[in-house]
Amino acid sequence: MKLVVIGMDGAQAETLLRGWTPYLASIIDNGESFNLKEDLISRGWAEIAFGEYATVTGAMYDRPVLDGSYTWTDKFNLKKIPGLGYDVKPLWQVLNERGYKAGIMNVPTTYPAPQVDGFFVSGGGGGGRVSQEVATEQCYPSSVCDFLHDIGYILDERLGSLLFEKGLYEPALFFQRLDEMNQKRTTAFIELSKKHDIDFGFVVYRSVMTAETLALPEIDRQKAGEKNINKPFLDAVEKFYRDFDEHIRKLVEAFPEAEVILVSDHGTVPRRWSINLNAFLYQTGYQKTSVSRRKTYSLVTYFRHWIPVSVRKRLKGNQRIKTVYNSMTTFDPLHSLAFNNTRRNAIHGIYINDKRRFGGPVGESDKEALKENIMKDFNDHPEVLRHGLLAREPIAIEGKYSVYFPDIIVDMPDGYVPSNEGSEFVRRDCFPGNPIDLYELKGDEKIIVKGHYPLAVSKDKSWRTYPTSEKYDLRVVYDHVLASFSGYKNS
Repeated sequence: MKLVVIGMDGAQAETLLRGWTPYLASIIDNGESFNLKEDLISRGWAEIAFGEYATVTGAMYDRPVLDGSYTWTDKFNLKKIPGLGYDVKPLWQVLNERGYKAGIMNVPTTYPAPQVDGFFVSGGGGGGRVSQEVATEQCYPSSVCDFLHDIGYILDERLGSLLFEKGLYEPALFFQRLDEMNQKRTTAFIELSKKHDIDFGFVVYRSVMTAETLALPEIDRQKAGEKNINKPFLDAVEKFYRDFDEHIRKLVEAFPEAEVILVSDHGTVPRRWSINLNAFLYQTGYQKTSVSRRKTYSLVTYFRHWIPVSVRKRLKGNQRIKTVYNSMTTFDPLHSLAFNNTRRNAIHGIYINDKRRFGGPVGESDKEALKENIMKDFNDHPEVLRHGLLAREPIAIEGKYSVYFPDIIVDMPDGYVPSNEGSEFVRRDCFPGNPIDLYELKGDEKIIVKGHYPLAVSKDKSWRTYPTSEKYDLRVVYDHVLASFSGYKNS
């Protein structure tokens, strides 16, 4: 193998510098790191895999449906990428065209598994099921599926499946299952890579995100000097990371000639502040609130937290209920000039409520001036200045999905998150106040959020591309991989 990209969902440098992962820490200390920044609107894994921003691919964490309503969706499907295979080519396709074999394992939103020269195992999402067992359509060639079944490969485990399906409430058992998933993924990737004699490998470990979701708040409490820390829980977390460190060592040492790149799709940080952009728009006269809509939204949000996870899962499967929930707003749509909407705290920006996209009151000829006024009022606001927020133009990469993006992007420091809940413009989030307890989790606690700064480290200081003022996100990794295989094999 010439090059292997090792992905860790939700990891950042700090994740691997706690003293629990000495091997990975040595790679960071002795390698070369990129200071990339993700806007958390465009999906990071898709940027690495396809080399394009979400305005081109449509790979947003959530977005409007644009059917004349305010319905929102978090769905992304590879089949919706315009010109896939022609105008937009994934890494494995380009490498295959140049005569190189590729082995891809568990990269999120890569369903169904495409035909490749090498092997492919789809990750969860993107139209594919998120489950523990891998399905035939998630593997290429089909013999890969049989091999994975034989070794007990675990495709995906997330908070819901571990706690509410398997009942793994004891920390040792919870993290033991995550470690089992890591161990089998490492073994499978090594064996398949050698069997298919691949030149380029890309494997992603999503377990890191699941671990950080629970561990980071408790680690944060410990750093803050809290006395009542759940030490058995943190001991289980430490063991998980020490075992993970050894899995990565085993993978790297299996291919001693390979260049090694460590990446993540974003960081993970404790949630500190909620930013209600609708509250700002209401305060400054750009939005009219609706008491009835706000009450309904607040009630649904409040009671949703207390609905058992098993019931919530069934409700999500009801398309009618899901559509109603995803179309809820807190403002008067007929008299509001602008709004924010998000279902996964992923819309860092403001939409102009125009007639063409949403049936709102703003005409096309009035949009630009309105946008400029909102940005000026926002950037002059005392709370904005105090918290280091910034309203700006969207990134200038035109594509079919540009129209789905906010008209105004709002940059927020790590730990800040857009939220439609409450009536305050800026709200301090002071939680959790108690030690982590897996028995008490309900599955929708939003105590961590995505961080803007992903991991991007070259073990051998061999970066062939570098970030620029125009391209400073994970698309740079795509460019590096192609630059590493710039010529045709055996030519």
